[in-house]
Amino acid sequence: MSNNIYEDPDLTLNVKYSKGARRGGGGERVERVIDIYESVDTPTTRRGPPLRRGTHPQNHLPAERRNPFSAAALVLGFLCLLLVGGVIVLASQYVSVMLEKQQLQTSNNQLQTSYNNLSNSFCQEAKNQTHEWSRFRCSCYYKSTERKNWTESRRDCQSRGADLVVINSKEENNFVSELNKPEGSWIGLQSVQKKDWSAEWKWVDESTLSYTKWQRDVTINPADVKGATVYMDKDGKWRHFNNRSKRWICERPIY
Repeated sequence: MSNNIYEDPDLTLNVKYSKGARRGGGGERVERVIDIYESVDTPTTRRGPPLRRGTHPQNHLPAERRNPFSAAALVLGFLCLLLVGGVIVLASQYVSVMLEKQQLQTSNNQLQTSYNNLSNSFCQEAKNQTHEWSRFRCSCYYKSTERKNWTESRRDCQSRGADLVVINSKEENNFVSELNKPEGSWIGLQSVQKKDWSAEWKWVDESTLSYTKWQRDVTINPADVKGATVYMDKDGKWRHFNNRSKRWICERPIY
């Protein structure tokens, strides 16, 4: 036991008791004082006032420890505001794009209607001139009932505001082939001599070949057949002659 306990007057209690002993009928009473010391196991030093019985200490945490959820809630709320703002902006842009798309679609439909009206008007006008015209995509086509050489056939087409047909795809060749039956007709292709004395196949619109449908036994080197002009046979294949009389097919693009 620590010596400090004995030195602290608050930790001692004085207890008096009496003890009597009888001697020969007489009584003698002895009175003694005993110091009783309280045993203390608590630390010698204390901080703060003593605690009452039945109470518990309260943990007083710093402000930054007491409110971690409040800070997280503020950050989460701010992120939610940003998210809502972004959704609003995206929604407004989506609506704007959809409106613009609808307007473009309406304009495209109007242009398509105008184009169809113009093309039908041209083909109808050609029919009224007692000549049969047929439409394919962006052009109208006419097959003659007469026979002429290539040069005269082209002049006839030009007098109608057209020219000999120029074929640029398989689909167009198939269409012209049906129009060409039952016999061959001139098309607008010829072997043209260049300035260096070489030759090349050239369409009447000055474009070069992007599609061909030659018959297998035909010489297709333009240098070997300079000045040759091309016609489509009844099978839809291409052949060439230097000069003969045939029917012809005119083409007039619809602009």
